[in-house]
Amino acid sequence: MAGNRDMAPGRIEFRADDPSLTRYAGLAISGEVCRTLRLTERIDAELAAVVGVAPVKLRRRGLSAGQYTVAISECQLAGAECFDDLQDVRSDHAGAALRAVARTPSAPAARQLACRFTPSHIRAIERAVARAGNELDRRLGRDPGADVTFDLDATETKVFGRKKRGTGCSRLGHLAYNTYAVTWAQRGRALTSKLKAGNQARIKACESLQMVRRAKRLLPAGHGKITGRFDSGFYAVELMAGCRSEQIRFTMSATRTSVMWSKLSAIPEDAWVDAIDMDGAQVAELAFTPEGWCDEPLRLIVRRVPVTAEDIQKTSPRARRRKTIPAEQLAMVLGGELDSTYAYSFIVTDIPQAEMSTAEVEHFHRQRAQIEERFKDLKLGQPLRHLPSGDLNANRLWLCCCLLALNLSAFICDLSPAAGASGEAEQDTPLRRHAKTLRRILFCVPGRIVRTARRIIVRLPDGFPHFELFDATYQAALALPGP
Repeated sequence: MAGNRDMAPGRIEFRADDPSLTRYAGLAISGEVCRTLRLTERIDAELAAVVGVAPVKLRRRGLSAGQYTVAISECQLAGAECFDDLQDVRSDHAGAALRAVARTPSAPAARQLACRFTPSHIRAIERAVARAGNELDRRLGRDPGADVTFDLDATETKVFGRKKRGTGCSRLGHLAYNTYAVTWAQRGRALTSKLKAGNQARIKACESLQMVRRAKRLLPAGHGKITGRFDSGFYAVELMAGCRSEQIRFTMSATRTSVMWSKLSAIPEDAWVDAIDMDGAQVAELAFTPEGWCDEPLRLIVRRVPVTAEDIQKTSPRARRRKTIPAEQLAMVLGGELDSTYAYSFIVTDIPQAEMSTAEVEHFHRQRAQIEERFKDLKLGQPLRHLPSGDLNANRLWLCCCLLALNLSAFICDLSPAAGASGEAEQDTPLRRHAKTLRRILFCVPGRIVRTARRIIVRLPDGFPHFELFDATYQAALALPGP
């Protein structure tokens, strides 16, 4: 023990007096991307064009509404989980010049101003962000006429304390919000969102269609064919008909009704073929006309996956897996009459068979799970796991800024392959590192700022293991081709 004390450094004196040290050197990367794409100017221009509602700000003093929005998103990139956390970035005077918005708003001002953002203002911000993304795609030489895939889904955010305006009691019995979002699968970016109460786990078909139409308007001119992917919570003939009127193809998980179970008996055993990249799973299809559908018959894709009696018996009586098994088969398995059976899933689509085979449609629809990756990033990387205000408008803005932070991360990964995840991406699945990883290796890296000979040098810690990735990402943002 004495030897260990001899090796100790002795009494340590700490000081917070280095004016050239920043905790967020990597915000220079996001700052460069925002400046190059003129993001704050685009948001301000879109907000100025909003009519019928009071403007967010009347005075010209201080930050503009666009700067305010981007500043919050920059703080979220750095790890802010509530309005009070903005003070951490605000106190970083050394790194102010590196950020897209040097003057981060104070927490009280941020709360007060957030309440003034109406849904019309949120839509304007979405338009500005989408146009910035389209501009980035153009500068990177991407084909604007490529096909587009929309994924629509929802995620729940639990709230604590007093009841906040707009919340509702979820099926699990706690107060929550539901966030609905449409993402562009090929870009890994969010296009539009909607904040609903926790007791609205299913929204009306007209609301789903409204979101899809809004997302379509945010695409670049001359885009290719659009396909929407929806889970069973959105299954509705009205949504199918609305997609058809918008010339949007669809694949939609169908609810397991008695009609769907009756269709199984019409599938001959020799019609089943192996699914793509899913061991043991098989798929088959037959024609299907939902009640109320007035056009040509649709394709009903059925997937079956073998499950053992042991696996089923381990699950809860309320487990989702049990709902995927026909009732009579489940009873026989639980009664010990069968050792195994099949779990079934149903997909309805209007994609022509000449374009995609049965197995290809099922595989394509299964890839909609990547929106779950975006939600996971929003809740574990960006601060969507918490909506910090008691005001509904402020929470809508917080959600909008979360999605902007997610899209900024996507922009950076698109600019620099070094920032993207290692490995090879599947079709229509862009390479993305998780937000927490990007924060650790890019955004929240300490650096000392040195100004000499009209240059700014940021000195990162000696031995920083991700320096090459960091520098390559910044250089890629700096070298982004001009308009």
